[in-house]
Amino acid sequence: MKRAIIFAHYDVDGIVDPYVVEAINGYRRHTDSLLFVSASASSMPRELRATVDHFIPRRNVGYDFGSWKAGWLALKQRDSFDEIVFANDSVYGPLIDLRPALNATKCVEADFWGMVLSEAHGPHVQSWFFVARQPVIRSAVFESFWQSTGSDMRDKCELVLRFEIGLSRLLTNSGYSLAGVYDGRERPFVTHAERLSHFSISQPLRSIKFIKKTLPRRVPFDPSLLFYRRLWGAGIPFIKRRLFDINPYALDLQHVADDLKRFSPHWQTLIENHQNRIRRSVRTRQAQ
Repeated sequence: MKRAIIFAHYDVDGIVDPYVVEAINGYRRHTDSLLFVSASASSMPRELRATVDHFIPRRNVGYDFGSWKAGWLALKQRDSFDEIVFANDSVYGPLIDLRPALNATKCVEADFWGMVLSEAHGPHVQSWFFVARQPVIRSAVFESFWQSTGSDMRDKCELVLRFEIGLSRLLTNSGYSLAGVYDGRERPFVTHAERLSHFSISQPLRSIKFIKKTLPRRVPFDPSLLFYRRLWGAGIPFIKRRLFDINPYALDLQHVADDLKRFSPHWQTLIENHQNRIRRSVRTRQAQ
């Protein structure tokens, strides 16, 4: 299968973090063409010059969809690819080999697929990793979508509704099939065992918040931010950065770190180093 990957990058300090270098090396094994689009770095780091086929620096406008549009427009002979992957640095990984996820049987027949199919605001493929196959790549509707994706996006919530969820709706309404390696509609509730693993009497306030945030009445949940172990079990070798940055479900982050150490010790170190750098950057900016 002939595959291209368009990777969208942004870093508040304008650098390409070691975890991103590791991610690009992980993607390289599974693609014929790799485009790196950065809305912050002005040049490609030496470690990636032999890995990336096309480096595209751009202004930080339009979020990742603006970067993917730049990559889409720069990708030569798009119709010759069986798949075009759109990925970004909002996740850590691939933590292990990506091949099982790329070959997932649940997505074999789909025209458009991704790592996670979410039910929130209606079924849609989450945009941190989505894939267009030949029927979509060649379609007028997909080309029109990218032509209409401008640089006017200022609000992240609007972006999710208009582009992430909007793209899945657009393709579904146009008759194309969608799939996810993990389908959030299949097991929507938090199990008793999952609750116990993140409940701690030594952290009562966090634990109470976790229980409240995961009550059945709050379904649908965001699988990428709550069910990271389920994703790993499905063969998805990623974990969301936002789980560490914001932790919206109040998970036990020490438990998450312990899981990471068992699953991928090298990546656990990369994640810890990146999180420490971001915290230092935040403190520095606040002190100025």
